[in-house]
Amino acid sequence: MASQSAETLLKMNFGTIKKMAKPGGWRRGYGYFRDKKAADVKLTKTGVSAKVKGNYKSHYTVGLTFEKEGITPECSCPLDEPWCKHAVSVALTAVDQQLWEQFWKLPLDDGLDADEIAETFEGNYRIYFDPKRKPKKISIQFVDRDEGMTIAKLEPVLRTALDLQNSGQVDFSESEKREFGLMKFLMERGLNKASKDWFDLNISDTDGLMKHLSVMEDVCTNSNERITFMQEPLKLLMSVNVSMAGNVLVSLHWHRKDNDDFYPLEEMTMFNRNAPWAIRKNKIYPLSNTLQKLPNHLTKSTFSDIRDSDGGKFMYEELPKLRKLVEVDEADIVDQLRLEDRPFEKILNLELVDEATLKIRASLDFSYDGVNVPFSRSAPDSPYVMVVKKETETIYWLKRDYKAERAAYEMLLEGRLDPVQTNFLSAEGDDAIDFYNDVFPSLGSEWSLKHDEEAFKTMKVASSPLKVNAQIDFYEAVDHFTMKTVCTLGDKVLDIEEVQRYLMQGKKYFFLPGEGYVEVPLASILQYAKTLQHFDAEKIGTDAQGFDIHKIQTFKAGLIGELVDQGVELDLSEKFQKFWDLISSFSHLEDIPVPEKVNAELRPYQKQGFNWLWFLYSYGLDGILADDMGLGKTLQALVMLQHAKDQDGGKPNLIVCPTSVVYNWMSEIRKFTPELTVMNLTGPDRHTLYKKIEDADIILTSYAILRRDIKALKNYPFRCVILDESQNIKNFEAQTAKAAKQLQSTNRLAMSGTPIENRLVELWSVFDFLMPSFLYDIDEFRYRFVVPIEEKGNIDAERRLRQQVAPFILRRLKKDVAKDLPAKVENITYCELTEKQQDLYLDILEKSRDEVFAAAADGGTNKNSIFAVLRRLQQICCHPRLIGDMANGVDESGKYEVLKEKLREIVENGHRVLLFSQFVEMLKIVRSSLEVEGIPYEYLTGETKAEERQNIVDRFNRDESIPICLMSLKAGGTGINLTGADYVIIYDPWWNPAAEDQAIDRAHRIGQTKNVFVYRMVCKGTVEDKILALQETKRDLVDSIISADQGKGKALSFNDLKSILTPDF
Repeated sequence: MASQSAETLLKMNFGTIKKMAKPGGWRRGYGYFRDKKAADVKLTKTGVSAKVKGNYKSHYTVGLTFEKEGITPECSCPLDEPWCKHAVSVALTAVDQQLWEQFWKLPLDDGLDADEIAETFEGNYRIYFDPKRKPKKISIQFVDRDEGMTIAKLEPVLRTALDLQNSGQVDFSESEKREFGLMKFLMERGLNKASKDWFDLNISDTDGLMKHLSVMEDVCTNSNERITFMQEPLKLLMSVNVSMAGNVLVSLHWHRKDNDDFYPLEEMTMFNRNAPWAIRKNKIYPLSNTLQKLPNHLTKSTFSDIRDSDGGKFMYEELPKLRKLVEVDEADIVDQLRLEDRPFEKILNLELVDEATLKIRASLDFSYDGVNVPFSRSAPDSPYVMVVKKETETIYWLKRDYKAERAAYEMLLEGRLDPVQTNFLSAEGDDAIDFYNDVFPSLGSEWSLKHDEEAFKTMKVASSPLKVNAQIDFYEAVDHFTMKTVCTLGDKVLDIEEVQRYLMQGKKYFFLPGEGYVEVPLASILQYAKTLQHFDAEKIGTDAQGFDIHKIQTFKAGLIGELVDQGVELDLSEKFQKFWDLISSFSHLEDIPVPEKVNAELRPYQKQGFNWLWFLYSYGLDGILADDMGLGKTLQALVMLQHAKDQDGGKPNLIVCPTSVVYNWMSEIRKFTPELTVMNLTGPDRHTLYKKIEDADIILTSYAILRRDIKALKNYPFRCVILDESQNIKNFEAQTAKAAKQLQSTNRLAMSGTPIENRLVELWSVFDFLMPSFLYDIDEFRYRFVVPIEEKGNIDAERRLRQQVAPFILRRLKKDVAKDLPAKVENITYCELTEKQQDLYLDILEKSRDEVFAAAADGGTNKNSIFAVLRRLQQICCHPRLIGDMANGVDESGKYEVLKEKLREIVENGHRVLLFSQFVEMLKIVRSSLEVEGIPYEYLTGETKAEERQNIVDRFNRDESIPICLMSLKAGGTGINLTGADYVIIYDPWWNPAAEDQAIDRAHRIGQTKNVFVYRMVCKGTVEDKILALQETKRDLVDSIISADQGKGKALSFNDLKSILTPDF
């Protein structure tokens, strides 16, 4: 071994070895070094010899020749590379053991035992340092050098030193002062008493501690080696390279600017990831960087191999951030790498796993420029795909489009595939057939589809669809028709019940030899079964092929449309085809001549109405004549009855109407159809008339009599039962409706300008009288229509209901058919409450509001109390006198004063007026005023006898000297003609706008020759004002079902009540 000057020799350290070796040899060799695989490392005359444990052989022999220019390695391994991993591991071991310095007889680093160093110390203590004794702590220990005792408490030491210093007995050296300064530093951080001889300092105080320790005389490690504090900090260097296999190679080293020191990351023991200090052997180094902000996966070891897609994530997401944290040394190849943006291909592999159960399995992959990646239900850790082109020695990454990948996967889920273990998808039975025949072939060109066509041959669905065919003809009479339903596939005919059995088994397909799998027409079959149930069909036999034949009432023929909507093919006889065309559109009704015995000239729309009524009668069907009030519904019905008598002979017909219009009906019968005999079955002596019922053409009675005499009336078989103002049976649970539905008749007719006033169940009740089960039972009707329309505003349900009832409701509006009818001009007259009247209104409102809200919040169980409060507020608006003693002496009304002025103006200008109020007491107040002023009037309320009603009507229409007719809204709102008036005043608004419309139409109807002016009197800001707004929502209900407009009915809600009871003044 030769002695050499340090200036002439190569500096040998970890960095020197790294420069000599290739990246791969360096990385693997350092791993061998860390694993201590180099053995028998010793100096020789030429350098170093050693043995290294290999992977496939016991040991390789390594020799290092030391020359002043460097080191020449030699290894017995087969690698054709001087600096193999074995040589690198031996060289690093030699550096670590300072064999290079020993070989050249250079000074060695001070790593000797502290006790072996003969030195003279000024201080009193040896300080031991341990950064790893406790987590997140740095520990030091004070040992009295003279006595060899460990200091357990710092306070007594410092107090003694302070006393001695103050007494002037001792002059402490600089070393002693530094030791006391360290103790004070610890005391300031709450460390007075040692824990098992050690003072454990928080890691956050490392910098302060190092400042003190670095100036101490005697600081040692646990192994008693003297610690040297290095001044220049080490800096972290990150090296980044990429192998030809596409792996990103990352290494972390500590180095100094002068490169004298170069250490792999693991060679330095850091106090903590957050502390900028580390120790190696007996040297403590300050650090320019901490590991705190670096990813954990990079700082676990010196070398990190980032493979495949994770390499892209590192290069394009992590590395840009790391460049801001540490110094990065990037190989040339890194600059050449790029992130490509290219479309990917979806690969679907489909296989038939079990032919018996038709179980299929699918796997979904994505090809990014030839690199296949399987779909994962969870988002991939790295969104990158690495592409290595060996032929061109290029590497690049593609970013995965996970959103599009997920969309492709979900498309398969929507196609009836279910996720199974790992990332496979599966389906069997009907779902598998659906997927293979519908979804699989429809996938676009961006899909690569792979499957064994021969294996899937049996899963093909027949090319022709299975159809449901309904053969329909009239039965022996037109009041019934027959229906035979079969399934057809080309020329083959199948029993629908057989197909239904497959459906009942939950199968969508069944196998038909020679055709393959055939789809059961689910919608058609289900609709057929449901419609057959709604038809109340009666099985009457089978045909020659054994197919069932059912008999159905003709009035339910409208339900056939539901079959057509679901794809059922109709095979109609010629006779039934004619009927179906008529009931489907009513555009080609047969024109029936008006009977000669009718004393009236029918308007065109009335003639069309008569044709419609006769069509229904001829086919045994029933319906609602829902013409606007005043268009002559009575006349159209009488013409039909006259024609029925002419064609079919005499038989009694029953007409039920409100008591108030019985005499009006008698008058109309005598006027228009005098040949028809009529019996008035009302009054106390009516019981003597029952034996003569069969002698009359028309029996007239009232709803009140119907309820009382139903036991007698239900025994008579009438030709036709007509309900005038049929809204009287709108409550299907009321006795009136129940009585009407017990009547016997061949035909039935409902007449009403307002067949729906508030709720759809009102329409059901009328049809339950006309054609029971036509609109199903009440529960089914609610499920199909009431809930969807009234609660959810479902337009489709509204359309279906309108379509179903349209053939059996005829409704025309005056504005559409009575073009020659004078105009109706409607106005709102807003009135102000007087000051006293307003105070009374607010007082009653305040006292009643809590009562109303409590009742409404409780579900409206006490509806009478709610209505009573609202009614009381309306009465105050009309006149405080209406609430009696509760008015507290207030006897003035702003609205009434406006009314008196308006009546004077109307009368003085030669006009005539109908005045309506729901409050009879209000009418009495007006009557008294008219009598005082000497103005003639007529007076009609519910107290007016039936026979007198017609006299009042006749007098008012005939005698123009009577300018005013006072009527209660209910008594005068229906069944009378008062065309002698050209003004109508609605003194107080009613909740149901239909009631007001009926009242107005007493004057605005056929026979009126003047424009009709309507005034609604409303007290501004009160409950009356809010009623107007709510009226519009109720109008929508009628329009949505029995006209072409759309809308939905609404109930009075809790929010409605809050609005109504909030005054706007």
